[in-house]
Amino acid sequence: MRTPFGRTSWRNVAYTAAAVAIAAGLLAPAEVAAQKPGGTLRIAILGEPPALDPHWTTATLTEIIANHYLEGLYTRDKNYQPIPMLADGHTVSADAKVYAIRLRHGVIFHNDKEMTSEDVVASLNRWLKVSTYGKALAPKVEAIRATDKYAIEIRLKEPSAVLIPNLAFENNFAAIYPKEVAEAAGDKPNTQFIGTGPFKIVERQPDRFIKMVRHDKYAARSEPASGWGGKKVAYVDTLMWIPTPDPVQRINAIESGEADFTFDATADAYGRLKDNPKVRTEITKPYYWLVMVFNQKKGLFADGTPSGQKMRQAVLAAIDQEPVTKAAVGRPEFYRLDGSISFKEEGKWWVDVPASTYNQKDKAKARRLLQEAGYTGQPIRYMTSQEYDWMYKFALVAKQQLEEVGMKVDLQVVDWATLVKQRNDPDKYDAFTTGIGAFADPTQSVVFSCAWPGWHCNPEADKLIDQMRRETVFEKRYALWKEAHKLFYEWVPVIRHGDIFGLSVMTTSVKGTAGMMRPFFWNVWLDK
Repeated sequence: MRTPFGRTSWRNVAYTAAAVAIAAGLLAPAEVAAQKPGGTLRIAILGEPPALDPHWTTATLTEIIANHYLEGLYTRDKNYQPIPMLADGHTVSADAKVYAIRLRHGVIFHNDKEMTSEDVVASLNRWLKVSTYGKALAPKVEAIRATDKYAIEIRLKEPSAVLIPNLAFENNFAAIYPKEVAEAAGDKPNTQFIGTGPFKIVERQPDRFIKMVRHDKYAARSEPASGWGGKKVAYVDTLMWIPTPDPVQRINAIESGEADFTFDATADAYGRLKDNPKVRTEITKPYYWLVMVFNQKKGLFADGTPSGQKMRQAVLAAIDQEPVTKAAVGRPEFYRLDGSISFKEEGKWWVDVPASTYNQKDKAKARRLLQEAGYTGQPIRYMTSQEYDWMYKFALVAKQQLEEVGMKVDLQVVDWATLVKQRNDPDKYDAFTTGIGAFADPTQSVVFSCAWPGWHCNPEADKLIDQMRRETVFEKRYALWKEAHKLFYEWVPVIRHGDIFGLSVMTTSVKGTAGMMRPFFWNVWLDK
C-alpha cells in the first residue's frame, strides 16, 4: 500500500534537542545557531525494505536504513577507507593471524544495556554464518573470543589483508546487536531492532512507515565526522522512512514539501529540478554499475552444463552497452561506460579493460554462440523492478537487444522486496537486475561469491581471490586482480553494464548532507 503523504500526523512537535545535545557534549552552544536541533525529517524511499537486518541481506535499502540504528566495529571515512567505530583500535600479531580489537567503553544499546565483548562475539559469529561477506570470510577464521569485558580476539587460520576492510564495509555489514538478540535471531531475519546507533526504531508499519527517534544515550566518537564515521550527532528528533514505490510520486512529494529528502531519484527529472528554487539536488559519483546477474545454479545459464557458459557469453556478445546504460538514466551527466569491476574513483584498483571486451555488440558472434549452446528459444526469466526506475529501464533495452539475436526474454516485473526474496530461489529465475557499488576491498566483490544469489562458484576464481586475501603487497595483489578481470570476461558470471551516478533530491531546508555513495541523516538538520 502506498503511503498517502499528508494524511498521517508525522509532523510531531519537536522537543528542544539543543539542551540534550549540549549536555551530552555533542554540540557546543555556539554551534546551535548554525545546526538547528529538532523536527521530523521525512524520507521518501522506493519501497518496503525486505528486512531491517543487515546481516541477512545485501539489499541497499536495508543497508541505508539499518546504518542509522546499528553500528559495526569499523566503518569507512570520506575516502572510503576503514576507520574505527565501536572499536577503539586494534593490534595485529607478527604473523598477521591474530587481531586484538579493543572496544569502546560506555556504548549503550537502545535497551539501556552497555555493549561488551560478549555482544560483539555473538554478533560477529552470527554475521559469519548469515551474511554474504561473512560466509566468504568464515573459512579463514579459526575463532573469535572475548579476552576482556572490552576486548576481543579474532584468530585467523592464515594471514589476511582483508579482515578490517570486511568489518568496515557498510553493505550486509557486521552490525553489533545485544548478545541475546543475535542469538535469538539465529539464521532468520532479526525482528528485534536494538542497536547502538544515533537513532532507534520505535514503530514500523509495513508499507506505511518506519519511525526512528533520537537515541539520547548515544555514545558519539570524538573525532570530526568523516564519511560514515567520526562524530555523529542526531540533530533531528525523528526520522520517518516512507515507502513510496512510484518514482514520480517521490519527486512530487519533495517539490510539494510533503517529504524532505529522496534518493535514487530519476535522472530525467534533473533538468527541471536543478532550476527549482524550492529544492536542492546532489549528484553522487560513483553510485552503481548496472548488472544482469545470471542464475548459475539452475536453468539456461547454469554452470556444470555444456551450454551455460556459452549462453552467458552469447548475452555479453549481443549487448551494446551505450543504449542500455543511457536508457537507465537518460542524461549524459549520469552515466559512463567502463569495463573495470572496480570504479575509477577507487583509483589503485581500477583496471583498464578494452571496450572490445566489455562492449562487444557483435550480433553474429552472439547467434553463433547460441547455436553452439543448443539454444532453441526457451524463455529466459529475467526479473526486474520498477521501484528502482533505472533497473526497469535498462532491462527493457537489454531485453530488446537479446531478442534481436533470437533469444526469448520473459521480463518479470516485481516489487523490490519480492525480487530480493525470489533471487535466493534458483527455481524462480534465470537472471535478475541489480546495481553494484564500491567495496572496501576488491575481494569482497559479490560477482566472485558462491554465497550471493546467482551462486558464482568457480575454483579458479576462488583461488585468485584467496591469493589476494592472503597477499599483503599491493603490487602483487593488483596483478592478481588483473587476472581476475580476464577470468571474469571469459566466465561471465554477470553482465557488467555501464556506471550510473545517483541523484538525491531534497527541500532547501535540509542541511548538512555529505554526498556519499549512500545517504545518511546524522549530522543533518532542518533549517525551518
